[in-house]
Amino acid sequence: MAKASNIRLKVLKAVRSVGHRYDRLRFVSMLFSLAVLAVVPLCGLARVDVWSGRHFLLFHEAPFKHALAGVIIGIAAMYVVTFLSNVVAGRMFCGWGCPVGQVSRFGEAVDVPGLKWKQRLRAETEGALFSAAFVLSVMAWWVDPRVFWMGSPAAMAWAWGMLTVGVVGAYAHGRWWRWEFCKTACPIGLYYSFVSPAKWYGVYFRNQHDSCIECDACDNVCPVDLAPRDLMAAIPARGGVSIADAPGRNHCLECGDCIRACERMIELKGEGPVPLLLGYHDGPQRIDREKALTAEQGQG
Repeated sequence: MAKASNIRLKVLKAVRSVGHRYDRLRFVSMLFSLAVLAVVPLCGLARVDVWSGRHFLLFHEAPFKHALAGVIIGIAAMYVVTFLSNVVAGRMFCGWGCPVGQVSRFGEAVDVPGLKWKQRLRAETEGALFSAAFVLSVMAWWVDPRVFWMGSPAAMAWAWGMLTVGVVGAYAHGRWWRWEFCKTACPIGLYYSFVSPAKWYGVYFRNQHDSCIECDACDNVCPVDLAPRDLMAAIPARGGVSIADAPGRNHCLECGDCIRACERMIELKGEGPVPLLLGYHDGPQRIDREKALTAEQGQG
């Protein structure tokens, strides 16, 4: 496992040496996820306040049990949206909207080889700040943020203590557990690995005859150890709550790391169109070179 992780980090170093459209898109998508997570309680749509006892539901003060029901329904609704998105775009949320996955990205950014101390400090700071924003967004569902500066000494101590524990926990997850959570422990991932995602959206491989240079960069950079060029192959049990023998595309996070690596390698060493793509597609996930050539010869 450590060896695979080291290979991924080396590929990431090469891939991230130049900017990419996915950097901007992921920044926007993660910002949107955090905004939704924070806005619902902060605007009073649903919030239980264990500090002041002022609970809210549908923008008005409400009894505790009503507000708690609203919080539960709100959280459930977010899960339902991610589940339904699987029908349309597969595990797109995992790769582009999940804050836990983003914490993992910030965590591994610290371990990319060859970082100077300023680069490492920046990576650690960004990871800590994102972890804090994530934890604060979650806490906002259960306590009015004003407790951090307006509460009694005991209340402020509890609030800052919970924030500290949450940030340390999130940061530690990103630094050490990372993608193993996605592979073996994520409850949403369990659902996705069991229910087939959309067949017309995701990572797909069009060999384009000779454009694939067989560099294996896509395999080496995959955060959950899949073979992006053959996502229909069955994946054995991965431990935890994962399910055995589901096709690789059920486990694919659709994060685009393999696409980015493929584009970079084709740019440096290859010719022709990029054979690995992410988006809507017709037909199978993989079109083999031999089958494509045979089909063309038959048409000729």
